[in-house]
Amino acid sequence: METYFDKMRFWDYHIYLYFYRLEIDHHFLSYIFFFFSKYGIVLIILSSVYLIWRGTIKAFFCAFIALSIAALADFVISIFWRRPHPFESHFGEVIQPIIDGMKLSASSFPSAHTYVAFAVATSIFLYGHKRLGLALFVIALMIGVSRIATGLHYPTDIVAGAFFGILSGILSYLIISKAQKNWR
Repeated sequence: METYFDKMRFWDYHIYLYFYRLEIDHHFLSYIFFFFSKYGIVLIILSSVYLIWRGTIKAFFCAFIALSIAALADFVISIFWRRPHPFESHFGEVIQPIIDGMKLSASSFPSAHTYVAFAVATSIFLYGHKRLGLALFVIALMIGVSRIATGLHYPTDIVAGAFFGILSGILSYLIISKAQKNWR
């Protein structure tokens, strides 16, 4: 009898394979996926520089706390569970990730890039920068899809990263809102 987790692994692998083949088969998409997979996180970090430049230090602190919560949660999860990357699990089918030479984390679950991107996007969106927050959500989504397409993560790694990132963004917003009452 097939269990729920067997079905989830089956679909996880086939969705991953679909995006991976899409990236291989379409040259233009290959460049887009490569860019967002490798440099998308830089766009997220640059949004923090924008917040400082605009003088919204409280929003910057909110994003920084979201990053800190994301890093701590990712570290704790990696202590208890190490899921191999797709290119490690399916070595015969996928020889190496498209992004060769990148330093990868020890665990595939959750995707740290996606986690951080969604954490910052959520905290900035909730703090009142709606247009920047929406743009960062689009970038975070592109980062997640590109991490699948380049062979670095499974779809469930991305979904978990997005979930935990949104959760940590909300938590950082609540922390800053509560602390802000004491600042006045």
